Amino acid sequence: MVTVDFVPAREPVPVHLYGMWAGRRRRSYLAALALFIGCLIVLGLVLFILVPPLLPLIPKDLYGFLPLLAIIALLGPVLLVARVVHKQSPMDLIAPGRRLDIGMAFRSALVFAVPLLGQVVWSLWTGELVPASAGMGTFLLWMPFVIIGFVLQASTEEIIFRGYLAQGLRVVCRNTPAMVLISSVLFTLAHEGGDQQAVWAARAQIFVTALFLSWLTVRLGRLEAAMGVHIINNILFIWFIGAEQITLPGLFQSLDPDPPDFAGWTDILTFVGIHAVSIGFYWLVGLRTGFVERGWAGRPSARAQQA
Repeated sequence: MVTVDFVPAREPVPVHLYGMWAGRRRRSYLAALALFIGCLIVLGLVLFILVPPLLPLIPKDLYGFLPLLAIIALLGPVLLVARVVHKQSPMDLIAPGRRLDIGMAFRSALVFAVPLLGQVVWSLWTGELVPASAGMGTFLLWMPFVIIGFVLQASTEEIIFRGYLAQGLRVVCRNTPAMVLISSVLFTLAHEGGDQQAVWAARAQIFVTALFLSWLTVRLGRLEAAMGVHIINNILFIWFIGAEQITLPGLFQSLDPDPPDFAGWTDILTFVGIHAVSIGFYWLVGLRTGFVERGWAGRPSARAQQA
């Protein structure tokens, strides 16, 4: 029998340290893991029974949303486990002791979008990207649904990996760097799959992104900024590059959607340079100025400070 001494966060607590602050024990997270696996089995059986008969009834244009819906469906078991085992509210997985700051997520996405759009412009200039065949009308029709889908999908992944999982790993490891490393590895493994040729390049891309999102969460003590980065990264990738696993209409498409893997030091140094510029820009413009955390007026909003 696992007992839980629930202490609600009455004051701001860094999200990754919430488990330590609340006095969680390692065995409680083992119990939560067992319950989560059980929920996944039940969810998998339900989807296995319900989805196949419904597939003929679903328009093919909606198939691209199925992977997003599968990820979003994981949010229910995570919130259920957190509530049943630890008596945690959803905000305890995002910003304990504070209110949701949507503005922080928006500002974070705005800053991170600048270097991403710079890469898009460069790819258009070099001819690596060409206009998509779907057309502007189709793109505009599905754009709101794509935005909503990726907002929910990316937020779900952040709550799972940089929220609940990070809290548990911090209790188990008693060490923040180890927590960041393990959660980033698990995040990378969770994105395995597909027949792409650039296997190690894709893994490196996901792993570096996971490290950056974990560092951002630890620095700010809350998830909204990481959510904003994750959301805009996924949306712009689908709009301008596209993915074989998620077939949604975009503005452009890559002439080589499955590029070759790292072929030498030139590719590796280019990879490092692109990420150094993107993360450096975010740190300089978004963090060092305080814009992401404190907002347009240079200080936190009243709503963000309220417990």
